[in-house]
Amino acid sequence: MAVLAGSVSVLFALGGVASAQSTPSATTPVRAQAVQAPPPSGSSGTTIDPLQYNCGNAAPSCGQVGESYGYYSGQNVDLLYSENYYCDPGVSSGASTGCEVGAGPSSANPTGTSADGTSLGNTTHSDILYIPTPLFAPTPPTQCIATATCIDHPPTVDLSRLGGPFSADTNVAIPAHDHFVTTRNNGLPEWWNVQVVPISTSAAWNAFISTGELTSAQMSGAAPSNIYLFFQVLPGQVPAAQFANQGPSTPAAPPGPAVATAPSPTAANQTESGTTFNNLVNDCGATAPNCQNIGISHDWIDGQDVQALYTEQYYCGTAADGKGSGATSGCEAGAASATVPPGVSDQTSPNQTANPPVTNSQIDPLYIPIPLFANSYDQCPSAVVCIDHPATIDLSRLASALGAPASALTNVPLPGHDHLLTTRNGDQPEWWNVIAIPVTSQAGLQAVYNSKSYSAVKALEGQPGSGIGGEIPTNAFLWFQTLPGASAPTPGPLQTSCMSTLPSGTVTGAAALPDGTGYIETDAKGDVAVFGGAACYGSLTGTALNKPIVGIAVDRTTGGYWLVASDGGVFSFNAPFHGSTGGMPLNKPIVGITTDLNSNGYWLVASDGGVFSFNEPFYGSTGNIQLNKPIVGMGLDRATGGYWLVASDGGVFSFNAPFYGSTGSMTLNKPIVGIAPVSDGSGYRLIASDGGVFDFNTPFYGSTGGMTLNKPIIAGLNDNSYDGYWLVASDGGVFTFSPPSEGMPFFGSAA
Repeated sequence: MAVLAGSVSVLFALGGVASAQSTPSATTPVRAQAVQAPPPSGSSGTTIDPLQYNCGNAAPSCGQVGESYGYYSGQNVDLLYSENYYCDPGVSSGASTGCEVGAGPSSANPTGTSADGTSLGNTTHSDILYIPTPLFAPTPPTQCIATATCIDHPPTVDLSRLGGPFSADTNVAIPAHDHFVTTRNNGLPEWWNVQVVPISTSAAWNAFISTGELTSAQMSGAAPSNIYLFFQVLPGQVPAAQFANQGPSTPAAPPGPAVATAPSPTAANQTESGTTFNNLVNDCGATAPNCQNIGISHDWIDGQDVQALYTEQYYCGTAADGKGSGATSGCEAGAASATVPPGVSDQTSPNQTANPPVTNSQIDPLYIPIPLFANSYDQCPSAVVCIDHPATIDLSRLASALGAPASALTNVPLPGHDHLLTTRNGDQPEWWNVIAIPVTSQAGLQAVYNSKSYSAVKALEGQPGSGIGGEIPTNAFLWFQTLPGASAPTPGPLQTSCMSTLPSGTVTGAAALPDGTGYIETDAKGDVAVFGGAACYGSLTGTALNKPIVGIAVDRTTGGYWLVASDGGVFSFNAPFHGSTGGMPLNKPIVGITTDLNSNGYWLVASDGGVFSFNEPFYGSTGNIQLNKPIVGMGLDRATGGYWLVASDGGVFSFNAPFYGSTGSMTLNKPIVGIAPVSDGSGYRLIASDGGVFDFNTPFYGSTGGMTLNKPIIAGLNDNSYDGYWLVASDGGVFTFSPPSEGMPFFGSAA
């Protein structure tokens, strides 16, 4: 462990992000969950239930995350729900839920927010979920025999508009039914509008079940509804035997009857041909607390990139010598645990309830290479970014190696790190014991990234000049499972071209991470500085540009970013390139770039309000309007998917987005430089160059309007994790404003 010497100050610096965040309590109880049977198949693109051992049978404990089965083109498919239902309030209903069958929604694209917060404007709403419903007795086996087994469905519905025998059914329990979709929507989640297909005879029902297909006549005769369900169709097919596990004969189905323990894991397969998918990327990936400990990280095994799905809080045991941890999390490094997590089969108490459920008799190691030097990229820059990790850890046992007093090491932020596995455990969840591997040089970290292999890293441990130290035991355990197949390549080490400071007066753009854990600044030359949980994926430092950089946008999916120049040239860093106006003659220069809620593409906006869409819908522009003042910024309406343009006099132009007001008729001390919409699209703030903040349907928490600034403000950023905002100046200075009770974090600045 001598390789750790002198690294303690850097360790503190790397872990500082975690200390500024709110994290789950170390005493958060671990949930008891039932287990699904039969087990899923995880190879050849076959759909699995990635939540099968934790949330599948206990969806209310998992924040509206659960599954049901459905049919697509004669195939058995799996539907993953991650939001509660929504019933358009613009349609009258006698049901307590507000759900109605017999009348469609009040508009093709309803606006608003679901009960759990998902914007109804972040999907197309053009796809239909057909619900075949048996109207004869006895009721045959169906995918949803009751609301309790089909998560996120309304418990009651008004059927009176259908007339006949339903005339008095204004608030009846939702009937048993199946699901049928005519598109997979590329596996992406969205709001699906429900249409009910009545099946009146057992012969017609059996014909539908045998083919998994609705006839065109049945679909055309479907009754409309104002009901929307939020789900995605998972890749592949559900095995026939698993799909048949449904109906009254199995009251808990789907996903299946509970059993005491999970099936024995299949043999580990490091080269499975299935494709890994991030099934929660649009709903829970960036807002894990709202999804109750569900999230994904990247891992490596034998040179392969894989994804790990976490569904339980961490566990830290007691060291064999009885010394307790000084960390608030109860976690420590330098000693192995003498106790095992709840539910592991080798516990001595015969009455111990498995919690989480037992998956097998082993606990496999999770090796975490920890960079202990400045400017190093890692997958988990803080415990908040990597869900279900402890926020702090006790390093006092390593005091002599770190060259610091033990008293200063008892409760330090968990440092950023990567993950190395030696087995996939058959893609089944279990507890993994954490073993730390210190990395003290860029060369050592590059060796880890190049090999992606524990055996290769093990061979370098302790070798002179390798930059990789010996293994350090911990008492920490993490609960996760690997998802089948190989994932997209894990981003490599931090690009050394990023800077910690930018030349004063040159900063032209800034963007916040979508989960509020950090932000990025750029200047006219394309230099980049990252702060908090933001990772550096490169910059344009030293690159000869045709025109200066004027804006930046963050890719919500990858954590990468795009820089845009005034000629519309777009430069992608760990983000997909969808096109640019770099080779086009423009009437006016580009002034900004904006991406949608899921980063499927981006818009560029010019100073005349011309909007250029790249893999995004075009809702309009001011390109052919005579403006009083030029356009200076653009903002996304997360509720509708539309956007606002703002001019330097504060005039606001709405396109598929509501108008909340402007300063167009006001006399301003300084011109407006940008717009900062709030995360749910319910309002926006206009930002002036003196830091004046003008709120429209949003609370005011302060400004720099009365302060003497070194340089003018160039942008305002909303923090989606707090009810506050940052103002960024052209010298890179950052000013934080939020309610006093929230303590919105300051991650640093390029000033």
